[in-house]
Amino acid sequence: MSDDVTGIRPLGARGVVRGIVAGIGGLGYAFFVWNAIFYLVDMAEVGISGYGWAVLSLPVVFPMIVFAAAFAIGRRRSLGVYVVTLLAGLGLSAVFWLDTVSYAVRNAESLLS
Repeated sequence: MSDDVTGIRPLGARGVVRGIVAGIGGLGYAFFVWNAIFYLVDMAEVGISGYGWAVLSLPVVFPMIVFAAAFAIGRRRSLGVYVVTLLAGLGLSAVFWLDTVSYAVRNAESLLS
């Protein structure tokens, strides 16, 4: 068997640290997704309209898109910029989640069927 493996580089300490940072950041984004799914299921038990499904499904998908964008933007930059990019995305996801909850509380009658 040949020991020559092309295209595979050792990860190194820098890659391990980036992986740990991405994992911790991913847990933060997963927290927002989990909260949005829980709220959607909780409201679905009451009975929501099609408009309610659309409005309450957005916070489920939005943090995933933001994490993918933050990961893509920060992956080739320094570790500090990468961390700040992930934190900025978490802040954006938090604001979107709070806006959605605020809208759902103030306009519950339009979301319910």
